[in-house]
Amino acid sequence: DLHLCDRRQRQMCIRDRVNIPKTVQINKKTYKVVQIAKNALKGSDVQTVVIGANVTAIQDQAFAGCKKLKKVTVGANVKSIGKAAFKDCKNLKNITVKSTKLKTVKAKALKGINKKATIKVPAKKLKNYQKLFRKKGQSSSVKIKK
Repeated sequence: DLHLCDRRQRQMCIRDRVNIPKTVQINKKTYKVVQIAKNALKGSDVQTVVIGANVTAIQDQAFAGCKKLKKVTVGANVKSIGKAAFKDCKNLKNITVKSTKLKTVKAKALKGINKKATIKVPAKKLKNYQKLFRKKGQSSSVKIKK
């Protein structure tokens, strides 16, 4: 779903839905996709993001300013979410966290997401994740549920 293109034309190349795969193949060699780089999709028009199972880190401002972003699925092995990772994603209403390994959510990671947003987390991690996501910039009306 993500096409490689000239950096200046990135906006036109990103589709509505981005699946970040578990692996990529380059020159017949397979590589695991283990992180989403700083500013990777910053300011893009993406609407839905699904993060693959091998990703362990979402770096700072990876999706910041994605004003059309509505839904994010955080993969099963994500351990950290960087500073301002989803900052100013004003239409982001649905975050599903599949990971039970999440240890770090940095400052302002959720600043400016939709006031009616829901963060769905694994049932066995509900209490831990309610603490982990507390005061990360989101409105107090944002719900964290199992």
